[in-house]
Amino acid sequence: MCPNSRFMFDLQHYRTHDGPGLTLHALSMMQAMWDQLTALEVSGIRTPSELIEKVEESYSLSHEQATRDVEFWALDKQL
Repeated sequence: MCPNSRFMFDLQHYRTHDGPGLTLHALSMMQAMWDQLTALEVSGIRTPSELIEKVEESYSLSHEQATRDVEFWALDKQL
């Protein structure tokens, strides 16, 4: 089982070869939750693991805590 398969959303779904990784709606929801992430950082995120990494770095969290935070945030998201 892929660790990212627990996510109810699939950031890969929105990735095109030339387009953004997320919809504008998803970007705003993500920035509302993690306001320390810049618009440039958020727009470059393509996978849940990249989001976890950014949250971990920006908020000085352990990998486990960042993973829990992202998974909890994603529970009701249908991006």
